Amino acid sequence: MERKSSFFVLIGIVAFLSLALALLAGYIFFVQGGQGEGHNSASKVVVTPKDKDLMKIKLFDEKTPFNLKNTDSKKISVIVVNVEVSYYAKVKKISDTTAKIESNKGKLQEIVGTYFQSLTLEEVMSSDAKEKARENLTKMMNEQLLANEKTDSDLIYTIVFDQWFYQ
Repeated sequence: MERKSSFFVLIGIVAFLSLALALLAGYIFFVQGGQGEGHNSASKVVVTPKDKDLMKIKLFDEKTPFNLKNTDSKKISVIVVNVEVSYYAKVKKISDTTAKIESNKGKLQEIVGTYFQSLTLEEVMSSDAKEKARENLTKMMNEQLLANEKTDSDLIYTIVFDQWFYQ
């Protein structure tokens, strides 16, 4: 009799441990796995648009010099840039992106000039200065162009510096 009851107790323990293991595995796969996927999907995916989806416009007709912020009163620092703006041909809730860029071209030129006037020669000489300028100017231009629009898409894709010469 004692053998039968100990056998049932062992079967009960094995059944309980199997059930606990199945519940724990389900929790790990479904609950923890779902949070991991949610974290990855929250990160922004960078998609390079096709050439036919982009338009380009030169912001200045020729190379344009801008004064840099002076750290030495005896020396004048200048950067010469030529800026090409790549923008999306179609953006949701904007009927004509080219007209939007053209009508704000003066403001975009002012943004570029003001940006470089706030930099020193040392900042422009750093190895990542061009990339920082590209990111900052793209962000500033998108903010300006989309200030009165109800869209959550960017209009400017990137900025290309055809000329980048500082002295």
